[in-house]
Amino acid sequence: MKLDSAGALYLRQSFGIQFFPKLQGTVIVENADAAFERFTQFRPGLFMPLGAYSYTRSFFTHVARIGRYCSIGDAVSVMGSNHPVEWASTSPVFYRRKRARSGNSQRENFPLFEDLGPMVEIENDVWVGDGALLAHGVKLGTGSVIAARSIVTRDVPPYAIVSGAPAKLVRWRFEESVIERLLRSQWWNWPVTAWDQTDPSDVSAFLDRSDTVRETLPPLIEDRMTARKLISEMRNGGRTGPEHT
Repeated sequence: MKLDSAGALYLRQSFGIQFFPKLQGTVIVENADAAFERFTQFRPGLFMPLGAYSYTRSFFTHVARIGRYCSIGDAVSVMGSNHPVEWASTSPVFYRRKRARSGNSQRENFPLFEDLGPMVEIENDVWVGDGALLAHGVKLGTGSVIAARSIVTRDVPPYAIVSGAPAKLVRWRFEESVIERLLRSQWWNWPVTAWDQTDPSDVSAFLDRSDTVRETLPPLIEDRMTARKLISEMRNGGRTGPEHT
């Protein structure tokens, strides 16, 4: 499946999907079945399961879901395959038939080994700094911050700032009562336009505004799509998306 600059323009105008750097020429689409929302930004042709208003400067596929308003820096990655450290050898020639055959092995029985652990999950409003390395199965909680070049080996709680190798808690972004209120507000479920008249640097005012927003404005309905579906529709005549919120 391929995508060219005309297709990229269609995605931007109809769905608010953008690429950085700007797509030049034609690219092969990767991870075409990743489910993402409108108003997201990817590397050219490299799709990830981003929520609305999230962007990524990296590309990795071992992630189940990424929430809204997330910022993912350059060179962020997920650890590679596991190896059986309890066996006589860690080499995949002993558990992967194709790898064994490439070395002319005639082995017929291959012990079962699961070399990929659970997928990573990234909640909402998470900032992942450049070069962070994520272990299989970790969850990055809403509002958390992962410092550049950290190695994350365990779940990160909401609104924690972590750093290091392995990553450890540096501090909490806010005091406990504010964190609880932010989580209760679920402000990320509303479009960015809901916050146009609110100063985000004034957390108390932002939270006060969230009370009004919940009572007066409908939340942004989650309607995830895939590149495979959108490109197929485009090739079959396309369709115009609803007005941007």
